[in-house]
Amino acid sequence: MLGYRLSFVILLFAVSLSCGGCDLLLRILQKEMVEEQELFGDTYKYNSKVEELQRVLRDVSYNPGSADGKMGHRTRSAVKVFQKDRGLKVSGYVDKKTWKELNRVYREAVLSFEKSDVKQIQAALENAGFDPGPIDGKLGSRTKRAIKEFQKLKGLTQNGEVDSQTCEELRKYFFKLR
Repeated sequence: MLGYRLSFVILLFAVSLSCGGCDLLLRILQKEMVEEQELFGDTYKYNSKVEELQRVLRDVSYNPGSADGKMGHRTRSAVKVFQKDRGLKVSGYVDKKTWKELNRVYREAVLSFEKSDVKQIQAALENAGFDPGPIDGKLGSRTKRAIKEFQKLKGLTQNGEVDSQTCEELRKYFFKLR
């Protein structure tokens, strides 16, 4: 990936030299690259923050490829599509505005899940080894007790409600459904 980064920088440098005044383009992209580096650190080798970005992109229906923790072509393409869909400047780099919007969209997706699909919550709890009672879509006392036990095990506030932190932890058990 270092070769890709170096090639990209050389290309930008050549473009800026060939069209006097194009140094603005270079400065804009450097700013976004710096912001991304501040948010994620090194994105050209395995990075757990990039892996999390890839999971978030997938959770909000953008395809970054495999969640391998590397900021490759497919991840950059998914970021570009997200930026375009959200009316952001399309660069493929995760600047602060892109990160803020991605988190907002992700939170909305989590909250809509929390309020609408008690059956999925119950199934996720069961997949995690807790007894929510019958998977019937009703938020009864057994389901609330299972949520509290799950929260306790995960070191979360034990309130029996599926807040964003609880939902985030439960998401790890959603894909075992069926």
